[in-house]
Amino acid sequence: MGLFDIIRGHRKPTRPNLDNLFALSTARATLEVNLALEPMIESGVCFRPADMVDFERTVDDLHHLLEVAGRRTSTGFRAHHDDMGFEWVILRDSDFEEMVTTSHMVNQTMQEEGYGSQLLCSVFGFHDKDGGAPIYLIYGHKRGTFYPFVPTGENRRDNTRELRLKTSLDGELPIEPELERWFPVWGVPLSAD
Repeated sequence: MGLFDIIRGHRKPTRPNLDNLFALSTARATLEVNLALEPMIESGVCFRPADMVDFERTVDDLHHLLEVAGRRTSTGFRAHHDDMGFEWVILRDSDFEEMVTTSHMVNQTMQEEGYGSQLLCSVFGFHDKDGGAPIYLIYGHKRGTFYPFVPTGENRRDNTRELRLKTSLDGELPIEPELERWFPVWGVPLSAD
């Protein structure tokens, strides 16, 4: 940030605290005990691709890093390209804390390589212990906060349940206070099994 930026009133955008992702590990008890929600075995990190050789190299390096890390942990991964043109790194692990840690590593790697602005969100899926449709906790990278997303059908969501989840998780997670920033993520490519 230079002198002219200061004179013009431009401020360097603050980077979100990626360590907020770890709050999800401690919130798990509330999710399971109070809300009867169990974590799914997949989570995802979604980002906007950049048409640059360096970006492609970063993504390739990230995939290699995940392969190496997967040899020491039980976390597997796959790449996914969605219909909206976004790319996903889908993580798979029955150990929820390990999956959260690996998600943090993916986010941190992208940010350290200068592509933090390409990160859209991280998605963690949950389901009722009795079954039912998935419930997602979305981590928005721009603001470093979570919000619930409960899809009920094609382009439909359960706002009432989302607000109840917000109330239950407030204090456990950094929840996005502005409801208009609770953007839907339709077609989340996570497997429920």
